[in-house]
Amino acid sequence: MRYLVSLTLLILIAATAWAAAPLRPYSGCGVLLAQGAPGAEPSPLPFYAEPGVQRLAELDLAALPRLSGDREQPVLAVYATKGGWLKLAWDDAGRSGWVEGARNWEYRSWDDYLTGRQVKVLPGLKKNLYALKGAPRDGSADAGNVTRDQQVRIVQVTEDWARLERPAGWLRWRDVDGRLTVSP
Repeated sequence: MRYLVSLTLLILIAATAWAAAPLRPYSGCGVLLAQGAPGAEPSPLPFYAEPGVQRLAELDLAALPRLSGDREQPVLAVYATKGGWLKLAWDDAGRSGWVEGARNWEYRSWDDYLTGRQVKVLPGLKKNLYALKGAPRDGSADAGNVTRDQQVRIVQVTEDWARLERPAGWLRWRDVDGRLTVSP
């Protein structure tokens, strides 16, 4: 009986720890720089199943999962765009919906946003994602490695690859599943 209770307790603890492990966010198609005067955004912000159709949720902008920035000027991943509408995640589980773009928001593609920016390589990646390549493709010769939490400067972006200034080489800025490998 003690064995059964101990085993059950161990499974519950392991499941809780596994569920609490943070996932790397999906990159989507770009970022939303939600900046401007505090309180300028509608509160709460309505999310729709499709642009303007079937309201799903209403949340404050500051409560949305952000890639970087603070509560007043968050940088959010944009999964898709349609006209003036943006598809955003509203929680860490990946639930998402469409929000209408606002005048003080700036949408930028990943190519535009990452070029010239200093980013940090995320910890906990598979070993191959720390490898620098001589060209922007997986089969290219290795050109060195970066370390977890290393600050790097991106000088060019080509699809899922970023050319680094120092150390020189190409690094995947998102993996084949579309999850970020760098922190913007």
